Amino acid sequence: MKARHIPNIISISRLPTSIALLFLGSRPIWFIAVYAVAGIADVLDGMIARRFHWESELGQKLDSVGDGVFIVCAILAAIFTIELKISAYNFSIFAVLLSIRVVNMLITWVKFRRVGFIHTRSTRWSAAPMFVLLPVSMYLGYLPNPPLAVFLVLVSLAQLEETLILYAMEKGEYTMSIKSYRAWKRGKGLPIEAVPEKQEATV
Repeated sequence: MKARHIPNIISISRLPTSIALLFLGSRPIWFIAVYAVAGIADVLDGMIARRFHWESELGQKLDSVGDGVFIVCAILAAIFTIELKISAYNFSIFAVLLSIRVVNMLITWVKFRRVGFIHTRSTRWSAAPMFVLLPVSMYLGYLPNPPLAVFLVLVSLAQLEETLILYAMEKGEYTMSIKSYRAWKRGKGLPIEAVPEKQEATV
């Protein structure tokens, strides 16, 4: 096994741990332990890939799949374990968030013939509250609406930034590794291999 495949193996390991959450809803301690392992793996795969320059398109796709499976499984586990009381306001934000995600997926496929999501800083940081929110909800026995509203708004803004980037990109410019819209506009958000030779020589 080549060392550069380690991030991909970590990303793949998130799939069984995420699915396991569906069967641990009635066991809070085990749920939180497995949840923590999946969350740490989510941070490690990208961190190791960036640290040793082992980024790859396959790794980015695996990371996107891992994120989606983890979020869906965690939310389903919470729904079937906790008697959720979500306000109409929060539900409407969730519906908007889901719509933006679907639109971004369609734009990515129609415009670039790709499947995946752009990994911006805002996308990574906006998901952070969820890692705290669900375990706290498991402990309390209910899902607090104010923190849920904050989480949904942050994720919606991150998804809108992705929409803006996808709209501004030309067909040959697509990449999943972009720090932010502002950095991309300055030419600093692109991966090294996508930077023109003149700029690469000055990096």
